[in-house]
Amino acid sequence: MNKRTHQLNIQGPDTLSLDLVEYPSLGSKDLIVGIKFCGICGTDLSYLSSGGLIGPQNEPMPIGHEMSGIVIEIGSDIKDINVNDRVAINPMGNNNSIGNGGSEGGMTNFLLVKNAVLNESIFKLPDDMSFEIGALIEPFAVALRTINRSNLNIDSKVAVCGLGCIGFSVVTLLSYFGYKNIIAVDLHNLRVINANGLNAVKAYDDWVSFADALKEFHGEEEVFGVPVSNTDVFIDCTGNHKLISDIINFSKKHTRIVITGLHQEQALIDFRSVLMRELEITCSMAYSNKEFLESLKILSKDMIDQTKFISHKCKIQDHKKAFELGGLVSGEHGIGLIKDADSIHHLGEIGIILLLFFIGMEISLPELVKQLLR
Repeated sequence: MNKRTHQLNIQGPDTLSLDLVEYPSLGSKDLIVGIKFCGICGTDLSYLSSGGLIGPQNEPMPIGHEMSGIVIEIGSDIKDINVNDRVAINPMGNNNSIGNGGSEGGMTNFLLVKNAVLNESIFKLPDDMSFEIGALIEPFAVALRTINRSNLNIDSKVAVCGLGCIGFSVVTLLSYFGYKNIIAVDLHNLRVINANGLNAVKAYDDWVSFADALKEFHGEEEVFGVPVSNTDVFIDCTGNHKLISDIINFSKKHTRIVITGLHQEQALIDFRSVLMRELEITCSMAYSNKEFLESLKILSKDMIDQTKFISHKCKIQDHKKAFELGGLVSGEHGIGLIKDADSIHHLGEIGIILLLFFIGMEISLPELVKQLLR
């Protein structure tokens, strides 16, 4: 009798299914990981909303790309990796595309990693690192890439927009690296409180206070007779397409704008203002193998409080509740928000990590739950 395993798939816009699929077939250069944790990220919510990578697909799309687990089988050509190794998986490493339009997804019991190479697609976890932190290596690598693409120096005046998992990872790393002039904004107070607990970070929960603070702490200068902030770099982690115009209007000449949030709609950009101010707009997408490894090394130093990043855990069988808590609502087959305390209380303990991700300004799960239960 053939072995089977579960795989969470996108079947169309706002439609998920937990399917029984064939157990992975192991090639000589492949390995199989028993998944312990996999994060739900803003990209997953975007894929689910659209029904696929960039829209509805003809076939189910496996989902999940923030993973940790234990190696349970290795191919005959695998070097330096052994059965029972505790690992994190780089979903894009060595030409894989796990959970990003490829044939595998991390929200499964047993994940096939093709062409597995140590420190390219597979990274060994330190013995004292939890699997939960192991699943945070991927989003931290995204944040690290964002900082690297920002071309900062230690005295740069930085503004971070959005304090969901990526934005909060960015300010956490900036604080850890010793940057001194960090201002951040998010519409959710709990995230702002968390950010204000970091060294050298001042965070605000409304746009007006944030705009005033930019001028107060970063200074101001005039551009074409209009006072603007003296901020050197804006980092947009919101995925809010409307925000770019505001950031441009706040910017002095030669400001750098780094976009890492995945926008759901096209942004309207006044390129005349961009040109006249000689702004530099750059984007940051994913990470390199080197940045993934550096993320692992940083997290191995026990420098974060995982309770500020992981909002809830649930079993893969409870995926609908997990995505409900992620805030996705819409469609005939859509997933409605949980509205009773018992449903929230009875979520399981092992399976999917629900990270603080959301489309746009990312939500705080505790605050969401409070609002739903009012």
